[in-house]
Amino acid sequence: MRKLLLASTFLAAGLAPAVATLQIEVFDNGTLIDNISGITTGAASLTANDANFANITIAAQGSPILPNADLSSVTLDATASAGFTGSHTLTVDILQSAITGLGNTLSTFTVNGLTNDPGPTTESTFANGGLLATHTFPVALLDGSFGPVSAATGPFTSDEIQFAVDFTAARQSFGGSAQLTTNVPEPSTWAMLLTGFGLMGLAAFYRGRSAAGLRSIF
Repeated sequence: MRKLLLASTFLAAGLAPAVATLQIEVFDNGTLIDNISGITTGAASLTANDANFANITIAAQGSPILPNADLSSVTLDATASAGFTGSHTLTVDILQSAITGLGNTLSTFTVNGLTNDPGPTTESTFANGGLLATHTFPVALLDGSFGPVSAATGPFTSDEIQFAVDFTAARQSFGGSAQLTTNVPEPSTWAMLLTGFGLMGLAAFYRGRSAAGLRSIF
């Protein structure tokens, strides 16, 4: 009996669905300076720094807080330190794994509140490691947005948002955000739905006119 119980326990564990997880990684010129992984609550945040950056703050939301395989409320705020020297590319990766995504996706990118002209800034989205959308904001852009950008993809089990920001002087600061919406109906599906709704409305209109005509006769 005990062997049967143990076997049942292992079988149940094997059949249990994988839990969606969030991971954040921060790189300064390609060198990992901080990371957090294994977040299963759907909300992750990380604050990091090194000799070149006084503050790097990242926040992100995913499953199960958000539906499907969405990544949203993904924000990055970073400030170069007073002792900053040279030029540095700050790269931040927000990865969501063990998810179930499919269909059309929408990507939206923004920058806001930039100080002392950092940049250029490239923001990108990925599914299963393949690029979905990307956009580069130029140097000295104070505020800007791009998207939503539509991209079709097959089923995927991981998605990612990436920031790559160039810093060239002390006390430069960056603020930006990105959003990935998944399982969006394709444009052709929307067109079919709208056509269907239009035909239903037209049919209801003619039914109403026919009923009014019959009432006037009798």
